[in-house]
Amino acid sequence: MRTTPLLPGPVVKGDRIGIVTVSAAEPAANPAKFDRGIEALTSLGFEPVVAPHATNRAGYRAGDTTSLVEDFHSLITDDSISAVVFAGGGKSSNRLLSGLDLKLIYRHPKAIIGVSDPSLLLNAITTRTGLVTFHGPSVMWDFAAEDAPAATAEHFTAMLSGRPSAARIDAPLTWSRTGTAEGPLIAGCLSSLRCLLGTPWEPRWDGAILAVEDAFKTIEALDQALTHFRDCGVFDEIAGLVTGEPVACEPSAGVTFTEMVQDLADGYDWPLAHGLPYGHTPLKYTLPVGATIRLDPRPEQYPLTFTTAWTEEATA
Repeated sequence: MRTTPLLPGPVVKGDRIGIVTVSAAEPAANPAKFDRGIEALTSLGFEPVVAPHATNRAGYRAGDTTSLVEDFHSLITDDSISAVVFAGGGKSSNRLLSGLDLKLIYRHPKAIIGVSDPSLLLNAITTRTGLVTFHGPSVMWDFAAEDAPAATAEHFTAMLSGRPSAARIDAPLTWSRTGTAEGPLIAGCLSSLRCLLGTPWEPRWDGAILAVEDAFKTIEALDQALTHFRDCGVFDEIAGLVTGEPVACEPSAGVTFTEMVQDLADGYDWPLAHGLPYGHTPLKYTLPVGATIRLDPRPEQYPLTFTTAWTEEATA
């Protein structure tokens, strides 16, 4: 990651937003839902631009790697498009890593937004280019949801436009270990971020605040993934850990996700907080990956505050 973050331009009503599928063929499997998500983005005042292969199907993917990378690059280089939103999730977005043109992305900095499996692309791009990316809502799961909380779209638009109020997140966190910490944010789906360990796209953990969440996994599988992070030395380098609200991750033998994390984090002295609404939850905050975030458990302070800019012209 560059020492000084590379900032995308703000995204405001009237702007064009590119839509790309980089993993599962979710738009092809449920076109009505995809169309509903596109309509929701339009109702927010944006002009969605759907990539050529976004609604295709090639087995369990939306297309071959070359086609999906070309879709992504075409939206990045189109200067009439202000942001790129990943349509949904899946389990194979790491197929695109070796094909990413990092110099091209660096030359055309713009907001890139995703969740779940594509969160590994967000962190890889931030790591290798310094570009602040955004862990936020997707077309299929959030904008298409008929009962989506209004606050999800409201924070999305506030964060991408650079509104200062978006930097202060008053989430109802619970603290296993208190203390203040400040560092660049690394945030994503735990099982997806794991795919970056030992690769050229692995984040720099030193002094970072790590936020992880996941969905539809057993506690044993999440234990295995988080233990892998610990054994790779990540816990020795980070300055703080925040967990999200796991979705459909029921307790195993009476052990909850929070209890498992507390057990693995025992013996470290950095702040540890739980319950951040982001990721797979219907209510989610949009989090700028690579921006500096401060953890502060004191009741007179916001528990999470971004202290550096996340878009051009934004002020924390």
